[in-house]
Amino acid sequence: MRALRIRSHAWWCLCAVAWLLCAPAESAAQDKPIGEAPEERDADEIFLRGQRVLLGPGDFVLDFGQFYSRSDDLRLAAVDNAVSLATLERTMLTSVLVGRVGIGRETEVFVATSFTRQTDRLVADATELASDSRNARGGGGVGIRHTFLREGSGRPDIIGTFDAQIPTEDNPYAVGGGLVFVKSVDPVVLFSGVNYHRTLALDRSDGTRLEPANSLDISIGYALGLNDSLAISTVASGAFIRATVDGAARRADVFSLRLALTSALARRLFIEPSVSFGLSGPGQSFTMGVTIPYAF
Repeated sequence: MRALRIRSHAWWCLCAVAWLLCAPAESAAQDKPIGEAPEERDADEIFLRGQRVLLGPGDFVLDFGQFYSRSDDLRLAAVDNAVSLATLERTMLTSVLVGRVGIGRETEVFVATSFTRQTDRLVADATELASDSRNARGGGGVGIRHTFLREGSGRPDIIGTFDAQIPTEDNPYAVGGGLVFVKSVDPVVLFSGVNYHRTLALDRSDGTRLEPANSLDISIGYALGLNDSLAISTVASGAFIRATVDGAARRADVFSLRLALTSALARRLFIEPSVSFGLSGPGQSFTMGVTIPYAF
């Protein structure tokens, strides 16, 4: 009888040791996640989709934008057999479509196109002198973007871009490229960029010839992440254009300021309202609109 009790006690000891050995493994197995959670981008990263390379191989992002812009410029016009100062009011409603796809490590390609409805009105003393409306499909743009240097201690991201503009109708082709520098100083991301483009000579259908033109674009700005799903941003930019028209050298310097807010709507879906102001003069101009990026 005593031997039976000893065997019973030994049996329960063995069961207790086995349970202790198996319990951690079982707990670890229960705590270990099944699969891998998809990586979600913060709002400030989504804003930088046009500067940084955010896409891995096979990732795809589609941007759809709708913008309204208006510019007022002063012109001389003939009114009642006299020369009077008139205002040229130009309004444009533009739809923009941009697609980006990752093709390799730190490399992505992008394509873009647009469609514009433009209306021009010449007004003097509240009297409409002339008006014109037309639809135009914007030329296509294609390009490739690659990260040459990743951000580290004391150095920014350095991203290079090469792109080409494929025009419609009697507009010239353009090729160019640029560099963007991005530095994170939590919770702010600072960036600046420079781009150069050159248009190719073109003989138009009306017999006129467009000579090559050069343009240099610079920009500087920041994105501030208020939280993971909301960011605000400001970008100041300038374009310096040099062209030859009718044998005479022409130049145009255009400056603008853009304010935007990027917010998450749903998983992989964002919305980005923005407003831009022309700073150059002598006329006044502004653009407001909204862009919706969606990651597939």
